[in-house]
Amino acid sequence: MAQNMLMMAVLVILGTTMATVTVATPTCLQSLMSCAPYFNNTDVQMPDDCCNPLQQAVATELICLCSLFNLPSLLSSFDIPYVGALRIASQCGVVDIISDCISAPSPAPSP
Repeated sequence: MAQNMLMMAVLVILGTTMATVTVATPTCLQSLMSCAPYFNNTDVQMPDDCCNPLQQAVATELICLCSLFNLPSLLSSFDIPYVGALRIASQCGVVDIISDCISAPSPAPSP
């Protein structure tokens, strides 16, 4: 009986611990989120309140941004369309820097 109670206590503790695990949000994500109104709007010139945080992130958090751009599924999980993010990077003048760290698609194997 005591062994069953001990086992139950361990399971409760493990269950509680596992339930509190959350996915960490990349620190550089906020720089892209400031551009959210423009992801799908191709007719607007990017304002400073969008470009300045992105340019700052390129200067200070390039590895983080590269990780986001190399995982389009991660971008989309935060409702950021990959094509829209690239367009904004281009209009904000940082696409060349970001392009240098984006993984090229693997070439198809030769037959």
